[in-house]
Amino acid sequence: MKSQRFGAILLALLLVAMTVVPMVSAAEQSALKPMIKVDPATDMQGYVSVDVINIDQAIKDATPYYGMLVLSDEGKKNYLKDLDTMSVTPGSNAVITSDIKTEIRKNLNALWKKYPVISETRKGDAGYPSYGGTITTIKFAPQARNKLTDQENQFLGQTESLMKDAYQQNQANSVTPMWAGTPSHARISYWAAYKESFPQPDIVSANAPVPDTWYDSIWDPFKAIVHSWYHYYDPALGTGGAPGQTLAYITYAKSYYKSGNYYQAAINLGYSSHFLEDVGNPMHTGRELDQISNPWVHSNYENYVLNRWYSSNFEYVVQNNYNYYWYTDWSQGTMNLASYSHGYLDTIYTKVYNKGQNWNLAQDSSIDAITQNVIQATAKYTNGLALYGRIG
Repeated sequence: MKSQRFGAILLALLLVAMTVVPMVSAAEQSALKPMIKVDPATDMQGYVSVDVINIDQAIKDATPYYGMLVLSDEGKKNYLKDLDTMSVTPGSNAVITSDIKTEIRKNLNALWKKYPVISETRKGDAGYPSYGGTITTIKFAPQARNKLTDQENQFLGQTESLMKDAYQQNQANSVTPMWAGTPSHARISYWAAYKESFPQPDIVSANAPVPDTWYDSIWDPFKAIVHSWYHYYDPALGTGGAPGQTLAYITYAKSYYKSGNYYQAAINLGYSSHFLEDVGNPMHTGRELDQISNPWVHSNYENYVLNRWYSSNFEYVVQNNYNYYWYTDWSQGTMNLASYSHGYLDTIYTKVYNKGQNWNLAQDSSIDAITQNVIQATAKYTNGLALYGRIG
């Protein structure tokens, strides 16, 4: 009798389980697909065609403020609009009077006329960086002079500084290289840990944004310097601390995992993934002086990704990524991701710069496409990092 009752209870539990299990997140069930190791040198799966911008070296050599010379017609209009609407708080040294604005406008228009640029567009190759899209090279028009005078450079530098001061007074903003810590860090790290069967993916996810808070006790400008150094890598200069940080914390994660301390392993995987993922953001791979002078470009791009994480399907890109890149040296892996991301730096910087300081973050399909590619690559690297923490 007891055995029959037990059998009935067991049958009932099985029936309940059969009805409940399918209701558990379909997304998480689909995440049980096998992960596939791919070669980053030849992999094209999931990448979309994009329109890439190259800035001719002659323009870069002509002035350190070349970003202002390559503004599109839309960019020039937005720059002058930002100038017209710029105001400052009481007590600021950045006083922009109407006479100053008029003089700046006149001089900028004169420089744009004296140093005109043209664009040449060609079809890109099937692979990186355009994946079949276009590559547009911006260069001086034949009639343009190829070098700005010292006086012209001084004017551009002063204008940039004035615009920066006024922006920071009004926005209380500065360069904060955080890659929009949540949701991007949290979600990329979560899916990597979950799909690679790393224990406690929620703990990995919760700790992925944490390194952005480590320097809060340091006063600016030292805080910004320390923070920026450890959260970026410029492959053109070979500078930045992100590769060393990625390697250090994945080494801790692997050691904790082998000892059976999965909680600490998950924490350190979160930390390691943060530094790796940071260099998946093109803004963390160069044009340092430009970003210091125009901090709104960096923050506007990161806010765009933050605000459009779900509506632009960036979450979908990460969640449905089942490829991984494998490295045993994750310092080198971080450098390689930075090199991939760096190839889009001029494009992203120029496109966001053209939007102006007061961009309302309205959807831009071109920015979305490039962001999708760098997030795609970042997810594949992070997938490999999570697997290495478990079996490396």
